Amino acid sequence: MEANVTIKGTKSGIILVLDPSVPFNDLIQKVAEKFTQASSFLGKHDMGLILRGRFLSDTEVEEIVRVIEENSELHIICIIDEQSEEEELIRLGVLRRSGELNDIPQVPVDNDLSDGDAVIYKGNLRSGQDFKNDKSIIVLGDVKPGGNVVSKGSIFILGELRGNAFAGCEGDNDSVIMALKLAPIQVRIGDAIAISPDAEKGARIRSKKKFLGNDKMAEVAYIENGHIVKTSYDASFLRRFYSI
Repeated sequence: MEANVTIKGTKSGIILVLDPSVPFNDLIQKVAEKFTQASSFLGKHDMGLILRGRFLSDTEVEEIVRVIEENSELHIICIIDEQSEEEELIRLGVLRRSGELNDIPQVPVDNDLSDGDAVIYKGNLRSGQDFKNDKSIIVLGDVKPGGNVVSKGSIFILGELRGNAFAGCEGDNDSVIMALKLAPIQVRIGDAIAISPDAEKGARIRSKKKFLGNDKMAEVAYIENGHIVKTSYDASFLRRFYSI
């Protein structure tokens, strides 16, 4: 039974390979054992989780995340669906594929802009700081209260969004705003606007029923039926929103 569950490491996070022929309840027990045994080796980290070997429902994915976190010191921040970091961005339409991926923007040293369909901002955006661009934006850091990000396309924040973000600023209602923690003062997507649930007035961001709301996964805001809603940024969302 040792081969039923395999743990591997990658630069993107932890790869968990599951035997498709074994009942899920048996696999869950083995996952608990594996991560208990490897806990001291894995250490205490925020990690992405790549699931391979079998199709899992949203409920099963949530159960696996729960078991991993209960039996180790890992914090699973997102689910990566069997793609490398570059391939994942290509699937989202953020970057272009060209032969040898020459159009993938490199992290700039001085926050300069990159070629391609997206730009990368390296560092935190603090109160009073604005970052605007016609392309989709990837922020390698946090957007603090009072910080602002504005894009004609989508916005991907590999950190916390606690300031303001405006995606699809010229009316693109198909844009999204993703963050590892999405707790903004205000977000706008295309023609829709929403504010923090803690605010006293104005339209608030609505959470989908399946949203975990417990910091286990990255979060994404998008427009549904004219309102801005947020949910877990996972394989289920990608399949539903991007039809992939």
